[in-house]
Amino acid sequence: MFKERIKSHHRSKLFESVSASENELFDALEQPAKDSDCVIYLHVPFCDNICSFCSMMRSKLGDELDEYAKFLVRQIKDYGEMPYFDTKKIKSIYFGGGTPSVFSETHFEKVLGALHKNFKIAEDCEISVETTLHNLDLQKALALQSFGVNRFSIGVQTFSRQGRALLNRVHKPARAIERLKDLREKFDGMLCCDIIYNFPNESVEEAIADANYVNELGLDSASFYSLMFFEGSELSKKIDTSYYDLPTDKKLHHAFAEALLQSGNFEVLELTKLARKGRDNYGYIKLSHKGTDILPIGNGAGGHVAGFGIYGVSGHKMISRIDERETKYSVLSNLFQYPIVSLNELKEALSASIYDEAVQKLKELESWGLLELKDQRSILSLDGIFWGNNINEEIANIIRKDFV
Repeated sequence: MFKERIKSHHRSKLFESVSASENELFDALEQPAKDSDCVIYLHVPFCDNICSFCSMMRSKLGDELDEYAKFLVRQIKDYGEMPYFDTKKIKSIYFGGGTPSVFSETHFEKVLGALHKNFKIAEDCEISVETTLHNLDLQKALALQSFGVNRFSIGVQTFSRQGRALLNRVHKPARAIERLKDLREKFDGMLCCDIIYNFPNESVEEAIADANYVNELGLDSASFYSLMFFEGSELSKKIDTSYYDLPTDKKLHHAFAEALLQSGNFEVLELTKLARKGRDNYGYIKLSHKGTDILPIGNGAGGHVAGFGIYGVSGHKMISRIDERETKYSVLSNLFQYPIVSLNELKEALSASIYDEAVQKLKELESWGLLELKDQRSILSLDGIFWGNNINEEIANIIRKDFV
């Protein structure tokens, strides 16, 4: 069995990045695209309250929002004029951060208006906004809904009083619950939340209570993560991480997951997400995992289009060429972010010897009780979900042999 748990999905690149110029990128975008699906990711690197566990690219809110919204609109217009996007249909738009909901209703109206003016937005496009509860009141939620936003990803983290204080949440539990009730009653789209477990001194009862609130409040999904201490975060400076032990991590993970799964209302969508049946589909991440173009807009936004990787920083773009083998490898290894994997899909993409090696590894993992091999599918157990990123790495290391 694994000795140390990998808590997040990270894949090392097969090949060194090859720098490219903006002219090369725009030359490629002068040509029509080969396929139609596309995702747009917009990064808003501002917060009005810095989470204690966060080390992402963000800054304390100042007077920059008006200018930043104008900057996003300019980028949208520049890309929208390129022939590459003439046949592209935008299936998902994701506002990440930072805390995008620090934008006012007017900011969102301008940015979303520019997106609709410059791109072909699918009628069923998933439009997501990351937010915290304290800057998403009902008025803003309904205004954004009128602009087409149909999914909020809310950084609840926990309903525990001590946990919320530790993670620098603004509202006390009762106020957070009240606001979520108001949103659920009036907002028609998806209300999704992030939950963090295994913060210092968290009890099993607190983990179960978090799951019960997710269910009872009618939330559509919960992304749940074991607390990680990122270098540079406030939490990493003040908490002694020696409190962590693997059995407790597993106990709290299982307590939260089982409470939702046993309700009969939820299912495992991917390794760290439980979704209400028939509701949240998380199209953004599913399309991303399939290798769909992700057009990145804004400082701190990363993505890839037309075979080029793009990362926005300080008003400029860092651009690199992406090897096709890298993309194919990424798509295959992403299969193991999900609880059920078709072995036939794996077999069609790999050489016979590498496929056989991957199946042998899966059989070994089956003997550990982490999955079941049935009807040409690999089906993770709850223990397998807990160790999912380790399983992903094991299989990815086998798959990569076909690409290097």
